[in-house]
Amino acid sequence: MPSFASDPDAALAYYLEFGYLIEPNIRRPGECETLRRASEQLPSCLDGTFAPAISPHRIDPVFLAALRSPRLVQIMEILLSGRVSGLQSEFFFCRPGTPGFSMHQDNYFVEAKSEVFASAWTPLQDVSPEMGSVIVYPGSHREPILPVVATGRERDAGQDMNAYRQEAVLQPGYEAVHLSVPLGAAVLMHGHLVHASNQNRTNRFRRALVTTYIRSGEYFRPGFTARRTEVDLYS
Repeated sequence: MPSFASDPDAALAYYLEFGYLIEPNIRRPGECETLRRASEQLPSCLDGTFAPAISPHRIDPVFLAALRSPRLVQIMEILLSGRVSGLQSEFFFCRPGTPGFSMHQDNYFVEAKSEVFASAWTPLQDVSPEMGSVIVYPGSHREPILPVVATGRERDAGQDMNAYRQEAVLQPGYEAVHLSVPLGAAVLMHGHLVHASNQNRTNRFRRALVTTYIRSGEYFRPGFTARRTEVDLYS
């Protein structure tokens, strides 16, 4: 897989064709350790529920710095064709046994234009499918926002509430690719890419930070729970 660090033209072409790209070494091991330690002070870690923490960048400057990562911002400027703003962050603990996220498109929730919104999923340790890694459906980013159906799944306190209630209806013909992602790499995802995640079937936590970006000044839906707002990434 090409990388923006070594061949940005090939990396962009790959992203545009498949709707995702694994970019290595976005976060160095020391930064990942700092984020892991900061996560231990998040409310759901302290109370033992390990529910995903929505927008931790609002309560801890460590997560704000991660949202503003210069290298990630530079890549997002390429993917989104212009100056970008931060939009949201979410920290996932994914304790052992946590069920996976249902198939979904991030832009179903954000409602931005199709080419102006993207996400970066960054694990804080090496992650395999058995540990709850991401499942992507390459090429599905060319689809419009898809209809959803109720799943009937029971809620798990350790998973995002949007993970279990509904799932996107994706027509046949797309192959599910179960990713293995090394420590500090980022899975860059188009806002319309259909993706999901596996259950964590190991005895270890699978900590990951998601940061989302939008071309500055574009419309987005704030959301009742996320309460998204544009975050300046350049000051």
